[in-house]
Amino acid sequence: MRLHHYSLLTFTIITASYSQLAIADLKHQCLLGVPQFTGEVIQGDQTNLPIYIEADRAIIHQLNKATYIGDVDIQQGNRLLNAEEVNVEQNGEHSRNAYLRGAFSYQDALIHATGRDARVNLTHLESELAQVDYQLVGRQGRGKADNVVVNQTRRRMKNATFTACLPDDNAWAIDASEMVQHIEEEYAEMWHARFKVMGVPIFYSPYLQFPIGDRRRSGLLIPNISHSSRDGYIYSQPFYWNIASNADMTITPTYFSRRGWQISPEYRYLMPIGEGKIAAEYLHDDELPSWRNKDRSRHLLFWQHNANFLTNWRFTADYTRVSDRHYFSDFNSQYGHNTDGYASQHFKLGYYQPRYNISITAKKFQTFDESGSKPYRVFPQIDFNFYQRNVLNRTNFSLFAQIARFENNSHEMPRAWRFHLEPALDIPFVSRLGSVNVETKLYATQYAQQAGQQAVEKIKKNVTRVLPQLKVDLSTTLVATKPLFNTFNQTLEPRLQYLYRPYVDQKVIGPSSRYNLGLGYDSALLQQDYFSLFEDRRYSGLDRIASANQITLGGTTRLFNSKTGAEIFNLSAGQIYHLNPSRVDSLAGNSTAKRSSSWAIESNWKLHQHWNWHSTYQYDTRLNETALANMSLQFKLNMDKVIQLNYRYASKNYIDQNLSHNRYGQDIKQVGMTAGWELTDNVSLMVGYYQDIALKKPVESQFGITYNSCCWNVSLYTARSLASTPQGKHDTINDIYYNNHFGINFELRFGTHYNNGVSRMLKRGIIPYTEAFNIN
Repeated sequence: MRLHHYSLLTFTIITASYSQLAIADLKHQCLLGVPQFTGEVIQGDQTNLPIYIEADRAIIHQLNKATYIGDVDIQQGNRLLNAEEVNVEQNGEHSRNAYLRGAFSYQDALIHATGRDARVNLTHLESELAQVDYQLVGRQGRGKADNVVVNQTRRRMKNATFTACLPDDNAWAIDASEMVQHIEEEYAEMWHARFKVMGVPIFYSPYLQFPIGDRRRSGLLIPNISHSSRDGYIYSQPFYWNIASNADMTITPTYFSRRGWQISPEYRYLMPIGEGKIAAEYLHDDELPSWRNKDRSRHLLFWQHNANFLTNWRFTADYTRVSDRHYFSDFNSQYGHNTDGYASQHFKLGYYQPRYNISITAKKFQTFDESGSKPYRVFPQIDFNFYQRNVLNRTNFSLFAQIARFENNSHEMPRAWRFHLEPALDIPFVSRLGSVNVETKLYATQYAQQAGQQAVEKIKKNVTRVLPQLKVDLSTTLVATKPLFNTFNQTLEPRLQYLYRPYVDQKVIGPSSRYNLGLGYDSALLQQDYFSLFEDRRYSGLDRIASANQITLGGTTRLFNSKTGAEIFNLSAGQIYHLNPSRVDSLAGNSTAKRSSSWAIESNWKLHQHWNWHSTYQYDTRLNETALANMSLQFKLNMDKVIQLNYRYASKNYIDQNLSHNRYGQDIKQVGMTAGWELTDNVSLMVGYYQDIALKKPVESQFGITYNSCCWNVSLYTARSLASTPQGKHDTINDIYYNNHFGINFELRFGTHYNNGVSRMLKRGIIPYTEAFNIN
């Protein structure tokens, strides 16, 4: 009999490995009870490899038969067999069988098995085992079978069981009269399958498939069950279809007891023409009593695509459209959010070179407000960008050109072609003291406008606008000579910018203010922060360009750890000083009556390795009040352990100056918190709560808890959140409607992932968790 020698080092390693059980995460704990293959896995055909047999004694009957007795080990390639008695018989050159008598163990790179009596073909990778207890190698999966036939591609079992739970854990198991495990395809088939929980049968299926590996398989996914005070009981049963290695589809029927059936297919693809996703949601008849449009289906269509082809060509599509403006308020969709004010349909085809690019774009927006005005769609929009360095002794030249066509669904609204040229010259001066950048630019725009079919106001057919611009930008970085508090290195980065652009009358561009605040075809007032103070324009689009004769003064100070060099703190502040009032022809912030603009402050502070603080503040000098204020304080050990406190403020005057209808008439003051925490390797929870201080009413409260084990998990979720005003009821700021939601989700795990669910739970709710910190 062979002696096994264990060195002190080996004993120490084994002891240390098992002592990690108390501190290992769930995945490592689960895999500690799973056998692992030792040594190097031999690939390819193993039938021609030599056979090694060791035993206490051997009886050679003749050249083609032998009996081995006492702790018999047989090894060939990855296969290792052990039994007390083995008879080996050889019939010709191509048939050699080993018959294992009594208790045996069988091991290879994929499975470990014990049982009584077996036949192993040593010439072909085929074995027949009886009364087997088996366990998969390197992953969870074990069971029993009366008879197992193993070959190179499959394992066929009679009267078999399977579970992904560890030994001594009988949380769930599947019994079947016959089971076939496909080794290469990594899935199992069962006939007359009975699903048991704690040994009690609760489900029967004449046929069943499930994965035993990491490969994607078609089949039913875990259902979701929930209840909503608005929608009633909700049941979703997703079905996954593995179409090909580069394409799949998930089809999810959902039943709302108060609305009816919704079908939601999602198709993903990765092909030579590009990668993307196509999805839809469809509810034929919304039976909710408060829904008035009974004759209309409620649906969503989503398409996202990205393609690079022919070396320099790119195509992108981002298309979302819904049946009605209440859709994202009434349905929890992953393709849009109820805080979005619009859905966009955007297509772009472009050709790109190092110094220039050209693209053609189609854009359309579906808005969800009640103003009745319709946004313009743009097609075609042809953009050309060109850039050339050092055209005249350090002078850089750039050119932006655009041709755009604007149309509107409303017959009253005008239509137009816009032709725009924007050449620019900039001269940078850089030294060790800092940098100065002088830029001159020209906005040259021509409009060809056509009045609407039912227009009651005249519109000027041809409009030419030419606006020159001069900008001088100075910046430098000053470094303190001595560390602050003997701990921090400090920098000061002041920045000074002068911008000049004359005023040009633009009232004749686009529809009148009675339709859209007089903002033209595609302009909108941009939200201001510190970094936008140094931008050229206050409006997006090209239809409204405000005059400017202004000086912008700002700066940033940073603190760095003097030992590690890591950034600890930064503070940025800035303000625009108008030498002359800024003018533009629109109702939304059409002038700066005072000399100074809103000023903005932004700060980030890494208080500790795990603590971050972020805040922004904006004071509007036109309103003479605080316009916006936000603050976030976060404690984060890792993505599975995070707590975030938030405060949000927006003044009613700041909100109302951007609205044309239905003034909000109320400050927004919200304080709240979101927390996700892995309490143990098995238990994780999420808590969220937001209160509107101005209304003295909660905005949202939610709680979720997940229990994880090695082979199953269960999640409970409950929430109470603001809902859209029911159809037919008056919608005012004081009409508050809540939707109470409760859900439960049970998931079986086949040893493929160990997600604790924290990140998924943090994405729930109308105010999901986000990170706004620029110091990591």
